[in-house]
Amino acid sequence: MSVKCFSCSAELSAGARFCASCGTLVVDPQDATVIVDAEDPEALLHRVRMVLAGEFDVERELARGGMGVIFKATEVTLRRPVALKVLPPELGLSVRTAERFKREARMVADLDHPNIIPVYRVGQLGGVFFIAMKFIEGRSLGLILDTQGALPVPVALHVLRGAARALAYAHDRHIVHRDIKGSNILVDRDGRVLVSDYGVALRSSDVNLTVDGAVIGTPSFMSPEQCAGRRTGPQSDQYSLGIVAFQALTGSLPFTADTIAGVMQHHFFTAPPDVRATRDDVPDALVEIVNRVLQKDPAARFPTTQDMLAAFEAMPFSAADRRESEHILRQLAQGLVVPKVQTRPLPPLPDATQLLPRGGAGRRRLFFAATLAVAGVVFMGVAVGVMRLTAGRNEPPPPSSPSSNPSPPAAVSTAPPLRVTPSAAPRPAERLALAGGKLRVMTSPTDAEIIVDGRRVGVGSAFDLPLGVGERRLEVRAPGFQAFDTMLVVTAGSTLSLGRITLRAGEQRQ
Repeated sequence: MSVKCFSCSAELSAGARFCASCGTLVVDPQDATVIVDAEDPEALLHRVRMVLAGEFDVERELARGGMGVIFKATEVTLRRPVALKVLPPELGLSVRTAERFKREARMVADLDHPNIIPVYRVGQLGGVFFIAMKFIEGRSLGLILDTQGALPVPVALHVLRGAARALAYAHDRHIVHRDIKGSNILVDRDGRVLVSDYGVALRSSDVNLTVDGAVIGTPSFMSPEQCAGRRTGPQSDQYSLGIVAFQALTGSLPFTADTIAGVMQHHFFTAPPDVRATRDDVPDALVEIVNRVLQKDPAARFPTTQDMLAAFEAMPFSAADRRESEHILRQLAQGLVVPKVQTRPLPPLPDATQLLPRGGAGRRRLFFAATLAVAGVVFMGVAVGVMRLTAGRNEPPPPSSPSSNPSPPAAVSTAPPLRVTPSAAPRPAERLALAGGKLRVMTSPTDAEIIVDGRRVGVGSAFDLPLGVGERRLEVRAPGFQAFDTMLVVTAGSTLSLGRITLRAGEQRQ
C-alpha cells in the first residue's frame, strides 16, 4: 500500500522522513527513534538539500538574519557557486511573509549595478522560497569593523563612496533599503564594495505591504523617523549610512544604551559625538557630510542621495588613494591583519533623564512619536517575555554545567543606569557589548564545545550568552563528529534561539 504526504498528497518512498515534493516532515516527531527540532539548523539544511536537489547542490549554512538563512550552494546546470537565501520556517509561510520575500526578490533582480550583489534566480519549490545570488568571497564591513576598528580615512571614504553609489542608484528607482548597516555591506577579495540584503526594502508604491507604525530595521542604525514607525524615504538610508561612516571613522557606534528603548531615545534627542574627538586626521569636509546626514530632521539631510554621493566624490581622492584603499580592503576581506588606526575614546553620552525636548511644536510632535515608539518596544518586549514564560511553564530548564556558562547572563534591564566620567568612557568593545544580543543553544552530543569568534563559551549548552552586535562566528565541535560552523548576525536587544544543534557522526572538520 502506498503512503501519501498529508500536506501535498505526493507518494512517499519507503522509510522517508521528509516529503520529496514539499519537504514536510512525515514521521512522528515524538517517536523515540527520531530526534527532530523545529529550530535545528541541521534539519533545515537537510530539508533544503532534499527539496532543491537537482537544482542546487547545497553545501553548508553561511549565516542567518532576520529575513533569511544563507547557504553556500552550486547551481547544478551552470556549475557556478551561489549564495542561496532561503526563507526560514520560523517566520511562517503566511501570505504576507511570502509576498514580502517575493517582493524583495523582484526588486533586487531589477537592480543592475556594480555595487549591488546580482541576483541569478528566484523561485519556490516544495514550499521553500529561495533567491540565488552571486557568491561573494570576502567579509562584511561589520565583521571587518568589529575586528579591525577604525579604518584609514581613504579606505573609509572608498567604502562610503561605493555604498552611496549603490543607494543612489536604488533611490533613483524609488527603492529604499531601510536596513543599511555594516553587515549588509560586503567587501570582496578584489576590494570591491557591494550592498546586499534588501530584505526590508520598500518600493515607494508598495503602501499595502507596510503597516503604518511598524518599527522595521536594526535599532543601532535606524533613523529617528524609522524609530517612530513612520514611512521612510531615501533620507533614512542616508542617516543609516551616516552611522556606518561614524563607525568606520571612530571604531564605535555613536549611540549605545542598555536597552533598545535607550538607543532609540538617543536617535531622537542626542546629538552625535564629534568624530574629531577620537582622531585628528578626518577632513572637515567629511565631518560635515557625516554631521549633515545624521541630522534628526530628514529635511536637513541631503535632498537626494545623488547629492550626498556628489559630496563624497567631491572630496580629494587620488588614484594612489584608490589603489592603496583597494589593497587594504583586499587584505581585510581575506582576514589578514593590517596596522590599526589609533583612536581616542568617545565622550560619554547623556543619561536618558537628560534627553528632553526643548520647545517648538515640531520637537513636541517628535517627543510624542518617540514616547509612543519606545512604549511600543517596551510593550512588545513584555508581551514576548510573558508568552515565553507561559510556554515554558511545563518545560524543563535547559541542561547546564559549571562550564556551560563561563559568564553570568546579562541583566541590563534591571541594572542601574551606567554613569561614567570623561576619563572612564567605555572602550569600543564595551560599547558594543552594552547594545548586544543573547544566544541560546543546546548541543547533541552534550559534551560538544560551543565556540564563538574562536573563544570557547560553553559545553553542551549556552543560555542567554551575551554577544556583541555584528557578525559572530559560531562553531560546535566534538571528537568523532563533523563540526558545525556558521555566522550569526546579532542585533541590539535580540535573542538568537537556535534550539538543539545535532552534530553528524564522522571525522571532525578543521
